[in-house]
Amino acid sequence: MAVLGAGSWGTALALQFARCGRPIRLWGRDSTQLATIRKERVNARYLPGADFPDNIESFTELDDCLEGVSDILIAVPSHGFRETLEAIEPLLMNGARICWATKGFELHTGKLPHVVAAEVLGADRPVAVLSGPTFAKEVGAGLPTALTIAANDATFAQDLAG
Repeated sequence: MAVLGAGSWGTALALQFARCGRPIRLWGRDSTQLATIRKERVNARYLPGADFPDNIESFTELDDCLEGVSDILIAVPSHGFRETLEAIEPLLMNGARICWATKGFELHTGKLPHVVAAEVLGADRPVAVLSGPTFAKEVGAGLPTALTIAANDATFAQDLAG
């Protein structure tokens, strides 16, 4: 699985999926930050003290991060959601499934993320949204919390929850 967005929420979700034994590829835009993450095995800027397990690998190049990946979790702010989708669209494997943990709406259009995703990726792709009354620090620390997954594909939802 690739997690796009190396802020606090993307990092916390990458840690949680990694704890479940999944190999995780974490991508971020800031190459200096990602080099530090790669070296120190922690995102000290956003989640200090939350050490990375061995199954998280960090990337600064989107095409390298997505190579051979069929499940992608996007955890970027809403103002960067469309841009991220447009950047990944030509790189997606056939059958790639997209989940996002982006909250809010697109500022200049008022569109919700699922509408933006359908416009950029088409309406036939398996998609899901991950949300909940959680804090990145708690998820990153592995504390008990609750998340909700809504998807247009039951298998994808089960795979994310598992």
